[in-house]
Amino acid sequence: MYWLLVMLWFLETRGATLYNGGPILGEQIDLVDVPEDIQTGTPLPDWLGSTPDRDADHSNPSSPVGPLDAISPDAPEDRSGIDFREREPLDEIEHIEPKQWSDRPDIVPTRGTFPSSTQSTPRRVPDPTTLAQKNPSTQRYPVVTIPPPTATVDEVFCDFGPLPVQSLCEWQNGKGALEWVPGTGLGTNWLGGPSTDSTAGTIEGGYAFIETSQLPAKDLKTKSPGGLLHSPQLGSTGVSGTCFMFKYAMDGLSSAGLRVLLHTGVDENSIKKERPEESPIENATNISNCNPPTALSEERVLWHAQYYMLGTWQQAQILYTYPDIHSLIIEGVPVDVGDPSRLYRGYIAIDDIDLQPGAACTGFCNFAGGFCDWNNDVDDDFDWTISRGSGNPTTGPAMDSSSDRATAGGYAFIDSSFPRRPGDVAKLISTSFPATGPDTPMCMHFWFHMFGSGIGTLKIYVRHFRSLDAQLHDIWGLSGNAGNAWFMSEVTVSSLDDFQLIFEASVGNTGMGDIAIDDITFTQGVCPVSPQVAAPIIRDCTFEVDECDWINSRDPDRVEWERVASQVLSPRNQRKPYSNGHTVSRRNEYFLGLGRARGGPRSNSGGTAQLVSRETKGSNEPMCITFWYFMFEAFIDSTGPSLGVLRVFVQPVGETLIGSKPIWQLYNNQGPTWNYGQANINERRNFNVVFEGTWGPNRASGSIGIDDIAFYTGNCTVRPISAMVKAEDCSFEKGLCGWENITSIGSDRTVTWQQAFAAHRPAQLLDKTFGATGDFVFFDIFTNNQKLSEVQLRSPVIGVSPDTEAICFTFWFAAFGVEESTTLRIIKIGVDDGANENKNGNANGNGDSERELLWSLTAKGFNNPRPVWTAAQVTIEARAPYRLILEGSASNGGFAIDDIKFQSQACPIRPVAAQPVASNS
Repeated sequence: MYWLLVMLWFLETRGATLYNGGPILGEQIDLVDVPEDIQTGTPLPDWLGSTPDRDADHSNPSSPVGPLDAISPDAPEDRSGIDFREREPLDEIEHIEPKQWSDRPDIVPTRGTFPSSTQSTPRRVPDPTTLAQKNPSTQRYPVVTIPPPTATVDEVFCDFGPLPVQSLCEWQNGKGALEWVPGTGLGTNWLGGPSTDSTAGTIEGGYAFIETSQLPAKDLKTKSPGGLLHSPQLGSTGVSGTCFMFKYAMDGLSSAGLRVLLHTGVDENSIKKERPEESPIENATNISNCNPPTALSEERVLWHAQYYMLGTWQQAQILYTYPDIHSLIIEGVPVDVGDPSRLYRGYIAIDDIDLQPGAACTGFCNFAGGFCDWNNDVDDDFDWTISRGSGNPTTGPAMDSSSDRATAGGYAFIDSSFPRRPGDVAKLISTSFPATGPDTPMCMHFWFHMFGSGIGTLKIYVRHFRSLDAQLHDIWGLSGNAGNAWFMSEVTVSSLDDFQLIFEASVGNTGMGDIAIDDITFTQGVCPVSPQVAAPIIRDCTFEVDECDWINSRDPDRVEWERVASQVLSPRNQRKPYSNGHTVSRRNEYFLGLGRARGGPRSNSGGTAQLVSRETKGSNEPMCITFWYFMFEAFIDSTGPSLGVLRVFVQPVGETLIGSKPIWQLYNNQGPTWNYGQANINERRNFNVVFEGTWGPNRASGSIGIDDIAFYTGNCTVRPISAMVKAEDCSFEKGLCGWENITSIGSDRTVTWQQAFAAHRPAQLLDKTFGATGDFVFFDIFTNNQKLSEVQLRSPVIGVSPDTEAICFTFWFAAFGVEESTTLRIIKIGVDDGANENKNGNANGNGDSERELLWSLTAKGFNNPRPVWTAAQVTIEARAPYRLILEGSASNGGFAIDDIKFQSQACPIRPVAAQPVASNS
């Protein structure tokens, strides 16, 4: 009994010291990972900040205040001035530095740790928000990582707003050298950007753009030389993927390209949504305030800007899949800072950004979640199937065309093993596509895999809906073993009617011949067939391998088109880097350049080379030829440009080019970059296409080149508009181009229109086209009796287009001789199909009744000791076919004429003094 009383007394007097405020055995506390020093009663590290009271407590072992009293609601305020009563009970524990938690690993967010995982790597941010509860069995506290909030479709959409409210919406600038800014057409000549937006096509509509001529600060550290625009944080796309759509436009010498990047993982440059207020989640880490290590994320190129038309809005669509948190980045790329073109104004603009389910990208398919808009034909021998990897190492791919094995999906293929037989065919048919516009064909990109000893044939057909019995039109085809690899391919798709596309694969001579396709995508614009051997008719050509059946014609000038490497041009003059519209950039290492006369120095002038296609079958359907061209002379002297001329002809089989009119034509310098050209072909007879290059005097070194020739079905417009050629256009290099000299020749044979050449030209005048000695027309009249004489040059019949209201007739003139008596007039006469025209060009011989004076000018003010060329123009309004007459009169003097051209637009009269004062001559 005595010993029992002693024990009770001992416990009563010593209990506080033994327990020291700590929990008794089996008691559950709210602390997170209580460290060993707390459990053993040793002083806590000073992570709460030092206070006099706390220092006194720690220095006095007999103090009644224990370590746990520091987090009591009744504890005194610390130096930060924050009342402990205003804090949550665990606020102090949340601010423990990770390095002070001696026996637990640090927790960092990774791409693979959502929603719950841990990893032992250094933490970048010292203040994570951690909520956890004690695990009694292990004394360790697992952490659940909360993914950052992701954006909805409505939050990603942005049309950048009309005036006066404009913004980047939820998109945000990243660490680029240039910044995306909202703009409108009202500021296009002030701040830059297009003249109208894409949404409404008005100057008040908004868009985002970067001014590419701006130069970044020298000490600025950036991730990109251009502008980076980051989307809000996005979640998993799901198996069907996401369709990312937007409009873009580019213009100016300083703009180089545009691309879209996929940023995997948490993006520190994405705008974080505020999380709605909610009760704390136990056992969780909020990483929305954390900056994850850069090694945990990466950026992949999803898309490059396609063959764009400068200054016009283009549509872009991108189908992509990603299973985790990510963001999208739109990157505008200017030319290099050291490029002289960087000094010139330019812009890259975007508008109407939208994210939709993958099905919104019509025809796109990566076969991860099925066949998308494609279906197996019910009338073929067997079906295409979807696989994630071949089970036979002797045929078929090991995985899809993706380079990332972790996120690789499926692909479509034909299984050629039993019970298949040689020649069996499987067809995969697309959804219906609307007819393509005359200037808006599509380029279809896809990957194919053809590996095995018994590979058959893979073909692509277009099925037109113009009639029920319309035949399939093959546009791509390849046979045989291509090796155990995925290959990128592309082909232009166009149709005058609604249409479908068909992938047809056939079984080869053995069962070891699986054929697979993957990642079908579409972009606007044309693309040469790739690989070039897949073209049913070899006429598309990139010149990367050879000349693709295009041949040089032999001529006395000994000048040829030569396949040369792009490195012969300076970096400024090489192809712009992002121009083929797909993530895998097709090489642009070779092109065809106009060579020089053999055996002569580079400065030699003159010489013509012709590149002739193989014979093409004529058709009732219109055809468009597209290509890229380069015409640049670095120096132009006072006499004007002198590079040369590039022409495109359509030559019917059996005829010569003599007397043929080109369908596309450009003269001299066209700038330091490659440009896109196209022309329409309407020919029912079989024909050849001819590219003709002719050197001018070329007083300074220059280059003429062509590249990436492609064809498609469509009645396209000529691009650029300055390359349009009409039958009545003439620069007089190859004769009079259909114009007739109808002057009544009397005893004096010099009283007429004459063609100039080196030894026969007035006042040593050089031609306007090249500054050469000849190739223009003139009249130079001298009479002893000072009697006026007239000369007349009549045009061919000029047709009228129903959609053209006015024509601008342009030409260049030079005057010489006695000023007052020397006159040049432009007269329009009608054409009567039932009447014969007399020698004066009147349609019915009724004198001046059908003559309309359009333009009249004397040599007064234009006569110089050394004549100079002056530009002239006048508008012609006509609703019926007509002719023009260039009528000159003089007693001592004359006029020279060069570079006649007709353009479909109205224009003011020039010079102003040429305004006619009478209704007839």
